[in-house]
Amino acid sequence: MLMVVSSNVLTILVSLFTGFILPKELSIEDYAYYRVYVLYIAYAGFFHFGFVNGIYLKYGNLDVDQIPKKIFRTYSYFMVLMQALAVVGLSAILFAGGFFMEADKVIAFAFVVINIPLINVKWFYSSINQFTKRFVIDSYVTFLQNILNLAMVLFVILFGWYDYKILLVILTVCNLLCMVIAMGQNKQILWGRREPLGEVGIPALIKSGFFLMLSEFIGLIILGIDSMFVDNLFGQTDFAMYSFAVSVIAVIYTLITVVSNLVYPYLVRVSEEKYAEYYGLMSDVLVVVSMFSMLAFYVAEFAILQWLGKFTPSISVIAILFGTIVFRTLITLVCGNYFKVLKMIKAYTENNVFAIAISFVLNVAAYLLFHDYTYIAVASLLSFIIWYVVTDRIFIRQLQISVRGYAVRYICILASLVLFYVLKDVEPIRAFFIYFAGCAIISLLCFHKQMKKVISLVRAR
Repeated sequence: MLMVVSSNVLTILVSLFTGFILPKELSIEDYAYYRVYVLYIAYAGFFHFGFVNGIYLKYGNLDVDQIPKKIFRTYSYFMVLMQALAVVGLSAILFAGGFFMEADKVIAFAFVVINIPLINVKWFYSSINQFTKRFVIDSYVTFLQNILNLAMVLFVILFGWYDYKILLVILTVCNLLCMVIAMGQNKQILWGRREPLGEVGIPALIKSGFFLMLSEFIGLIILGIDSMFVDNLFGQTDFAMYSFAVSVIAVIYTLITVVSNLVYPYLVRVSEEKYAEYYGLMSDVLVVVSMFSMLAFYVAEFAILQWLGKFTPSISVIAILFGTIVFRTLITLVCGNYFKVLKMIKAYTENNVFAIAISFVLNVAAYLLFHDYTYIAVASLLSFIIWYVVTDRIFIRQLQISVRGYAVRYICILASLVLFYVLKDVEPIRAFFIYFAGCAIISLLCFHKQMKKVISLVRAR
């Protein structure tokens, strides 16, 4: 547990460091092309088509000495083959589309294509480490990757490597090294005799894992759709501002997940007759956690004003996107898990498709009506709000939750968001303390009973 938590904390710290140092040192144009790579490489996992998730579902209860070695060697072979075919296909698409793009963007996309197999093959072996409970050796790779990313930023500063192409070369080398190490950790399923490719049930694995993979990407897709709109419909300077805002939000998402996971284990181990009670309790606790996490906006705003003056235009976008934090937390950590607990897989898939559709429609409407990337951020916020309300209604009906069980939570969310946006233009240090005090009062008024219950649960444990 110590290794996993500390590696996640290090990831957050490195993300914060790189998120504020690189924009400071790079030009707007170089930062924009670097962010093009970051935006699209986030979708690398699509190109294993759920294969890794399917393996996780089928063999997730086995230890390393129990997994069928010959079958897993075939899976390894197929994974490498599939990634090679993905590179060939994507390279052909890039070659054909490259005639219609500027050279720097083609270079950024080329590095995306190169890194997709490195990331996916590494993730294939990393997932095996995780479901066989070898968390420590998997954390070694996470530590190494963070240290290499930190070293990259230091080299940029020390040697003046203010060129996005140099950064992408370094990232590629880092990904290659981490992939090789992850493969070495699983050499027992890398070399040796294997089963025939057609006899190990690969289509069934992809079929079972595809929608689980898709559900894990939904939040990223929604936040990514607006970035893609800005990337393709606005200038590079606008994209740099918008993508910087998204990078700040991404760090907060990671922080929320780590903090919330400390609460979640106490709440999830309940009997079936208490599903409704704990759905409400989990939601209420995480609303409070996410409300206070929005204090990070004022810290980010202060840092930008003092350190990154050229990114001042991004502050308004960051403020708008910070409103998604509450809804992203509830959807991911409460609703997503209850879809799985209640075996509502079909409803889960339909809900995910709805979320993508509403996000796309609202982004198109925002662009056609306003032609301003600030309203693209507003469209993302509205997408998350609609997605959460619709999803929450599913469980309100399914679990037969009374109006009192969710009305107070909605009032609390509304009050905290109104307070946050009222303070948006107030000097950041002053706004920080006002918002903190306001959230404390709102939380106590709305959730004092729930807080007592959580404290009693923790003490009981």
